[in-house]
Amino acid sequence: MTRLISMAIYLLCLAMPMLASPSPRPVVIWHGLGDSYDSDGMQRVAALIQEIHPGIFVHSVYLNRESSQDSKESLLGKLDDQLALVCDQLASIPELEHGFDGLGFSQGGLFLRGYVERCNAPKAYKLVTFGSPHNGVADFPPCNARDFVCRRRNAFLKTKAYSQYAQESITVAQYYRDPDQYDTYLERSGFLADINNERRVKNATYAENLSSLENLVLYLFTEDETVVPKETAWFAEVNKKTGVVTPLEERKIYIEDWFGLKALGESGRVHFGSIEGQHMRITNETMIEIATKYLGTEVTLETEKGEPIQQQKTLEEFVEYVNNIRNERLQQIFAAVAGQVYV
Repeated sequence: MTRLISMAIYLLCLAMPMLASPSPRPVVIWHGLGDSYDSDGMQRVAALIQEIHPGIFVHSVYLNRESSQDSKESLLGKLDDQLALVCDQLASIPELEHGFDGLGFSQGGLFLRGYVERCNAPKAYKLVTFGSPHNGVADFPPCNARDFVCRRRNAFLKTKAYSQYAQESITVAQYYRDPDQYDTYLERSGFLADINNERRVKNATYAENLSSLENLVLYLFTEDETVVPKETAWFAEVNKKTGVVTPLEERKIYIEDWFGLKALGESGRVHFGSIEGQHMRITNETMIEIATKYLGTEVTLETEKGEPIQQQKTLEEFVEYVNNIRNERLQQIFAAVAGQVYV
């Protein structure tokens, strides 16, 4: 008798719809050049997000579990290979299965956009970037007049940036975009020319994936001297000689919608923001404001058909099932338990 009652209760549980409680959508963050996934700054960002949105899952992208090596690989490595690694990494995390919102800091924002265009499985819903070189860098950070080492480094990078070695091993070279060497850039760029769909043959998947974002949020630092020009954070083009800025909406990449920006912009899903100060100088207050505004969306997990997840048997199906049971005593137990549960 006890076993029959237990079975009845179990089947009743299967019959009752499972209430799917909303939870905050997970967040993925990708750090910048020379930083590491577990640095104090990245941990601070994760802690602030979790404080604002209790229970939220936050993942910090890494190229290597060893902190110092992760930092090194943000400087050196082939971006195509690194992005493929991260695509596999995010796909392997169960908490991200139903999608996430992304925060990208400096070059990490550019790389997260590359993830959206090339992989997007799991799907990114929102992408927020900070001082990211979306239109590449046209120059390297200026050096102090007395900093001979810095000046030599910049001179070397400029002359060797489009060499095969640099395009396969130095991260910043792979998004170096000098308007004065545009043809060379198109021919030899190892990363940026591809994800910006600047070559003659366009990858339609890039536009399809990027335009699927709910929001693309682009923050620029008003006094940025690290990312040159700073307007690259807004996809703008800057004339190196005159300083004239061509905004995104007036550029061919937007007008001809090379990779989905026009589709986003015309539907009001591209947002431009600015943060006062130098590159990556983000206060806790600013981060809290941004995380409150753009993160923490309450979501209910959905099936592939877009319906809330629930147990498959409805009450009506269960009643029909019980009525078809030939054991009269078992029917009576089911009916009694059902009456207690549903009355």
